[in-house]
Amino acid sequence: MKNRVMQKTLNERNERINHQKALSQNLAKKAFAIEEISSANKAYVDAMFYGMTSKEDMTDCVQKAHLAYQNALKKYGFCENDFEYTPSCPLCNDTGSVGSKPCKCIWDAYIKNLEIECQLDKKAPFSFDDCNLEKIADIAQRRMLDDLYTSMKKYVEKFPLSKCSTLVFSGGVGTGKTCLASAMARAIVKKGYAVKIMSAYEFNTLMLSAHTSPISERTNILYDVLNADMLVIDDLGTEPMLKNVTVEYLLLTIEERQSKGLCSVVTTNLDGENLLARYGERIYSRLSHKQRSLIIEMAGRDLRIN
Repeated sequence: MKNRVMQKTLNERNERINHQKALSQNLAKKAFAIEEISSANKAYVDAMFYGMTSKEDMTDCVQKAHLAYQNALKKYGFCENDFEYTPSCPLCNDTGSVGSKPCKCIWDAYIKNLEIECQLDKKAPFSFDDCNLEKIADIAQRRMLDDLYTSMKKYVEKFPLSKCSTLVFSGGVGTGKTCLASAMARAIVKKGYAVKIMSAYEFNTLMLSAHTSPISERTNILYDVLNADMLVIDDLGTEPMLKNVTVEYLLLTIEERQSKGLCSVVTTNLDGENLLARYGERIYSRLSHKQRSLIIEMAGRDLRIN
């Protein structure tokens, strides 16, 4: 996903530059179609050439020819800068890089495109900045969330270096699981990493599509799910159980991502016992792996109501 988005960003920059250059060229053609401008320009070019090859000091002659050319342009509403492409970025002169690193202009455009590709506005609208725990009346729940948010902010700061690659936020309805996953996703995209955000139903539907597609097409269908820097599966346990699909492809995804050390965040209303009962020992074992995973219980009241 990151390579795809960066390539799109570079293509958009090249298209913008080429468009601006084309506008300048078209403007030059329009200007030099005017005989007075064309003649003045030729006189100026001839004066410069003669000045470079003559032993005489032709400075005054060149300056007069240049002024005459400028006046001719001005008469018809043009100036010399109209025909030259001016880079929009003073840091990289529109090369896209400063030294061996992407220029800020490219990086900012890349992050913007990455946010669009990851559908943050639709699927992860909540950020850490939006969090106001003071509104939570229950003191114990407020303290729990404060500690959890502090821990997850540190997790994001270290990302992707944390040894714990699989996080499961488990708790009742409205306890803040999705909001926390959303905040983490937005913060990680800001760092330039790719996030794939899906509801459990969307994940299940995609896995069914992969299962019923020709083998040659499955890699493309599953690529972002298996390779995004962070995968968020929201509301695990609400999806229908499809034979040979739901459990099998969830196991495949978790195994594949854990083997690559890639982050997976799961939110669910199910506790450990119900996860085990619904998805079986193999999936539960990986979700509760002591070295790679962490199941975090988010207890408390429904914050949407309270």
